[in-house]
Amino acid sequence: MLGMGIRKLNFLSDNGKREFVGIDFSSNTLKIVQARGPANKRKIVNVKSRDITGLPDAEISKVIRECFNSLMVKDANIINTVASHLILTKNIEVPSIDQAVIKKIIDLQAPRHTPYSREEIISDYIDICTYKHTYTKILLVIVARNVIKRQFEILEKAGFKLRSVFLAPEALARSVSGILKIETENAPAGLIHIDESSTDFSVVFKNKVLFIRNIPIGARSLLNEKEKFESKFIEEIKRSLEAYQAEEIESYPKMLVLTGAVEELKDIETVLNNNLHLSAKVVPYFSNLIIPEEVKSAAFKIRYSSFLNVIAPLFGLEEMKVNFIPDEIKIKRALEERGKDLIRIGVFTLTVFILIFFILLSKIYFKGVYFRSLSNKYQVLNQESQKLEAESLKVKTVRNYLSSRGFFLEVLTELHNISPLDLELNDIRFDEQNKFSVRGTSESMSTVFSFVDSMKKSRYFQDVKTKYTTKRKEGLKDLTDFEITAFLNKGAGQ
Repeated sequence: MLGMGIRKLNFLSDNGKREFVGIDFSSNTLKIVQARGPANKRKIVNVKSRDITGLPDAEISKVIRECFNSLMVKDANIINTVASHLILTKNIEVPSIDQAVIKKIIDLQAPRHTPYSREEIISDYIDICTYKHTYTKILLVIVARNVIKRQFEILEKAGFKLRSVFLAPEALARSVSGILKIETENAPAGLIHIDESSTDFSVVFKNKVLFIRNIPIGARSLLNEKEKFESKFIEEIKRSLEAYQAEEIESYPKMLVLTGAVEELKDIETVLNNNLHLSAKVVPYFSNLIIPEEVKSAAFKIRYSSFLNVIAPLFGLEEMKVNFIPDEIKIKRALEERGKDLIRIGVFTLTVFILIFFILLSKIYFKGVYFRSLSNKYQVLNQESQKLEAESLKVKTVRNYLSSRGFFLEVLTELHNISPLDLELNDIRFDEQNKFSVRGTSESMSTVFSFVDSMKKSRYFQDVKTKYTTKRKEGLKDLTDFEITAFLNKGAGQ
């Protein structure tokens, strides 16, 4: 939960980046599109293209690095697309409407539709609609793992990290309303995206791709060998429509939209309208995009290629459903993100401790400064107060001396006054702690007790006690020796 909380608060994560780079090197032309800004204000700022026909992967990495350096790309979300000729699609019905259950069924069924094992493929799906309340129509998408692995390796050799791998036809479908301004809310439309060496035919309904078919005829063939390939192109469009109709996915398309490298295909719209029972419309994708003129001119220089399959994901990446990130890379990124979270927590904790330390240090410093200022301010007063204190001590000493100067004579006088006539005092002692003792002899025990009572009643004595009494004979007399202890009450003399 802590990691989740930190991630939500993380303003340095990849989601916070505002620069995006779309890249495609699945054909003979490397295409790069650079965009900046948040989703609702994203703008294309540059395009690059290079001929990579026959180049090995190491050379492609080198060309990518040179292009990125010229665009000054250092820290961006890099997005790649997988072309339709590299994937396998299948429209199927799944007996569940729960997304987690559908995902498990897809993982189990995907290998049955390919000659590859489960470990050799990556599968995903697009949820089309719910069917009969308990079934879900989906478009299953499968790609060979080595295709995706190659894309990651080429970007890593170029010194960059690939963030997402999207399905190009899905991105094109989501661009129909946003970029091409064609509404598909009420009825499906056939989207024909013409690129250099191939054409993507897809059926789009409510911005979802329902059907995908690749046609191995592109703008180069239609321009350079028009007579040979134009009729074949029309036939492939017809077959695509028939294949879609046979799948019984949704209603028949109401119109065909041609886009991509269509600037020089002047009569393609007329040819389709004359040969198909559908309305065909050519929509150049650059006409609805706000792009600097120099960028648009750079794109038009590439006569046969379309940048729409690279541009579309940049404007709809927040809505894309299919992402061909291998599981091992997902795990690796999760661990890296966990490590980053721990580092951020450590940095945050250390920063808090440093702030607390400096706050305490500043308080100590300012209190020290304040104390020194007070010391300097009251130094003269301290000297005067010390003099007054010394004089007060002298006065107190004299006062104590004067108050206790005749006290002991008063004690002796008191003893003389309260002593019976037949009582003889032999030894009188007292000390600085006000301890007092008296020893004597009496002819009777009663006289001693009477003397003790008198001392107790006297204001000069406190805590009067008889320490001992001892009887003895002296001639014919019985005598009693005694010792009495007490504490002197100096307050009695004041």
